[in-house]
Amino acid sequence: MRGQYYLSESPCCDCLVHCCCEHCALCQEYRELKHRGFDMHIGWHANMERQAQGGITPPAMQGGMTR
Repeated sequence: MRGQYYLSESPCCDCLVHCCCEHCALCQEYRELKHRGFDMHIGWHANMERQAQGGITPPAMQGGMTR
């Protein structure tokens, strides 16, 4: 998922996160996919088909810090 969506690997590597706190890592991945518009009830393949048809749009990027 990190490679597909160009997410940064910080503050530590994925292997360490999944080994030390698997539940937290899975919850974080679930929230990331849900934020990107995925419907967990229809499954991965149906979401990929929906994305290919243009039904899922990535979240808008927020600007940097401003004063």
